[in-house]
Amino acid sequence: MKRPMRIVFLMLLFCVQNLFAQTKALNPEQVFGMYFDAFVKQDQNTLQKLNTYLTPFLGAENGYTIDLKKSYSEEVQNLTNTFLTNLPKETAVDCQAEAGEYFNALLDNLKHTRYVVKNIQEVKNEYVDNGLLTELNVDLIFSVPAKTSDLKLEEVKNLKTEDLKTYLKKKTSAFTKSERKETVKQVFKLYQIKKDGNTYYWNGGPQELVWKLNELYFWTLTH
Repeated sequence: MKRPMRIVFLMLLFCVQNLFAQTKALNPEQVFGMYFDAFVKQDQNTLQKLNTYLTPFLGAENGYTIDLKKSYSEEVQNLTNTFLTNLPKETAVDCQAEAGEYFNALLDNLKHTRYVVKNIQEVKNEYVDNGLLTELNVDLIFSVPAKTSDLKLEEVKNLKTEDLKTYLKKKTSAFTKSERKETVKQVFKLYQIKKDGNTYYWNGGPQELVWKLNELYFWTLTH
């Protein structure tokens, strides 16, 4: 009986050590990296790691349950549908596939945004007594087409179906190549939460990160 019990003990010890490794406190740059990889790069495995990190101080019930692959597909579809609703019905039907491929290429570019953390500093949280925020000054590096000129909506409406298909295919190819690099400076904040002698970092929700990235990305396409 001693040998089986020893094996069980070692297995339990390994599980405890593994759990501790998953929930240990991380530094601000590591936490920001998880948020970035999960919600910008759409990495479901990183989202699971982020939920594990958040559990000790937010609780498992407050984790993110989003299906990132489904969310990405829905965003592509929404952009595609919005574009098509502004076209004549017959043209919209005939160009649906090309429009979907174009918006998929556009958003896939956003997923491949890179970043470099230039500086990290602590600042006072004005909304919490004795609370602190961690600010990360980041360079965001976008890959964009060498030329990003777009036709105006009225010009697109007036294109013949085959001409619009050609236009969308060229735009898709341009975003797929994206030879130009644009660097934009941005500041992101992480809330500090103290628990059990550890300092945890929390984005407060990925909306600010995603909104900023989208806004800056589309800004680079027009400047």
